[in-house]
Amino acid sequence: MKWNTFSDKSEQLFRQILGKERGSSHEDARLEDLVRKLSDKRYLRKKIEDQERFDYLKAYHKNIAPAKAMRRGPYLKIAAAILLLVGSGIFLYTHQQDNNEEYYNEIFLSNIHPGKQQALLITHDGQRIELNRNTRQTIRQNGTRMQIDTAGLQYHANDSTAPDTFRDTLVIPRGGEFTLTLQDGTKVWLNSDSRLTYPTNFNGTTREVSISGEAYFSVARSDIPFIVKTDRGDIAVLGTEFNVNNYPGNRETVTTLVNGKIAYLSPDGEKLVLTPNQQITINQDGQKEIKNVDTRYATSWKNGMFLFQEMRLEDIMNQLERWYDVQVCYTEEKAKDLHFSGDLSRFKNIGTFIEMFEKSSDIKIEIQGRKLIVGIQ
Repeated sequence: MKWNTFSDKSEQLFRQILGKERGSSHEDARLEDLVRKLSDKRYLRKKIEDQERFDYLKAYHKNIAPAKAMRRGPYLKIAAAILLLVGSGIFLYTHQQDNNEEYYNEIFLSNIHPGKQQALLITHDGQRIELNRNTRQTIRQNGTRMQIDTAGLQYHANDSTAPDTFRDTLVIPRGGEFTLTLQDGTKVWLNSDSRLTYPTNFNGTTREVSISGEAYFSVARSDIPFIVKTDRGDIAVLGTEFNVNNYPGNRETVTTLVNGKIAYLSPDGEKLVLTPNQQITINQDGQKEIKNVDTRYATSWKNGMFLFQEMRLEDIMNQLERWYDVQVCYTEEKAKDLHFSGDLSRFKNIGTFIEMFEKSSDIKIEIQGRKLIVGIQ
């Protein structure tokens, strides 16, 4: 079993434990005591200090191997898994080495939290509506009904002849994400610090939207082409799933095709067709590269994960900046070009990332408010 699967299952069980009623059984009472301990910052700090002398890999194999000496109750196995979760994760640095410096306790006092469902809807007539996972609202205008609920923002055209000239914009702030269903049934997952502009009703010869930031599209099939416009070219499809990473200031715009077929249309008129598991990268000079990839690394954010494969530290930190709404500064430029691989839940405390960076490399990260100062020891 992979560590991240083991970890996620344990976290899910932990949430179930928190929701249990007290006094249900002897083993439940022991777990409630564990929950109480894990809510105590002093207890957590002590566990981190203990981790300096703890071999995670050895403990992992020990806990998942079949027990020969005695049979343990399922709750005790869960408890052991939860204890391993404290400050745990997997990161592999290209030049592994030991780093025994004490991990500072201030990380647990930080006010830095993972992102959540939030967005700002700017309608074509100038209304500004804040959205979050608790928003429940129905808006009707110009023949279109907008439904806002736990499924996100959904558009329904009551009048099929409603014009397609009305365009709304959904803005996702840093530290946010949101899901949108367009009038034609196309579903869009929007990552933090992103902006999508789109018609409230598709009633023309094309279905055109514009993206700044990152979005995953599951395009409803239709004879009408679906066009995603970026500042480095357009993406044309009929029905497919793909990811677009088009953040302003990034060195590259990256489009990754999961299934179906898409055509990239460059500003100079060149047309390049992608097939499933291919990725096209366009740099600032307009140079293009198409390659075969494992699409999980481009789309993991949509599934609540960070997956990195030999990625530059600066590119990783750019993602953390947007998701945790922090600012990253570097005391040494060479730190930006260190490469890391690994996988962690997007909903981990940012301290988990910092600990893994520090324990697997010469990186040292200092926290000042919402600013991370990255240096090399």
